[in-house]
Amino acid sequence: MWCCVTPERREKTERIMMALAQGTGGRLCHGKPPDDGLFAIWGHKWMAETMVPRAHAAGRPYWFIDNGYWRPAKGTATGYYSLCYRGLWPLLLDRPDMSRLAVRLPPWRPASKNGHILLALPDMAYGRILGYDMNAWLARVKREIKTRSTRQVLTRDRRSRRSLENDMAQAAVVVTHSSKVAVDAVRMGVPAIVAPTNPAAPVCATDLAEIDDPPRPDRAKWWASLMCQQFSIDEMRNGIALHWMKAVAEQADGGSR
Repeated sequence: MWCCVTPERREKTERIMMALAQGTGGRLCHGKPPDDGLFAIWGHKWMAETMVPRAHAAGRPYWFIDNGYWRPAKGTATGYYSLCYRGLWPLLLDRPDMSRLAVRLPPWRPASKNGHILLALPDMAYGRILGYDMNAWLARVKREIKTRSTRQVLTRDRRSRRSLENDMAQAAVVVTHSSKVAVDAVRMGVPAIVAPTNPAAPVCATDLAEIDDPPRPDRAKWWASLMCQQFSIDEMRNGIALHWMKAVAEQADGGSR
């Protein structure tokens, strides 16, 4: 596997890719990899803007690296990074380790006529490398919310200085496309409506028709699956990431994605 260091973010991506290369037996690559073979790439900009669309068009496998779903590293040497195979979103694993990074998930917040809709804006550049248009999504969702619910809407920008806990305290439901705020919401017991590619989609609604009473399924397997697809730098280096990367690739390439 080619572990690609992004020149525009060399310090950040070199740390990640060196650990991944060590743990997987991959080869470090400064800049774009050769034209064939598996590669790992970070983020939504620079090399990814050309490499990811080309890989999709050619059916070339790759690993997409971004911040983790819980305790994200945000470019540092501590915390977790997510690794997604052949896309920007995780797989729902058939056999996750139920004990990995386990947390106590509180009961779902019950349906109520009270509470606001928390509209969590995604990064407006999200998915552009795959042709997604977040501005068009946002315009459509705002129109549809007005026709389906009389609840007050509180909009949260990804750069908001308000605490997420405060915005979530009185929320009846979270609506977003790709934002990991949905993962936080579900972890806190707040139901959400998301795009099918959101990491929280397996335990959320994907249709705004359910905005006043979204589903509240069991979350244990979903959480374990997510935790088996995020790793620390040390876990990339010591082979723990490789174990789960093999499990993800085997399930995905077997047609279970």
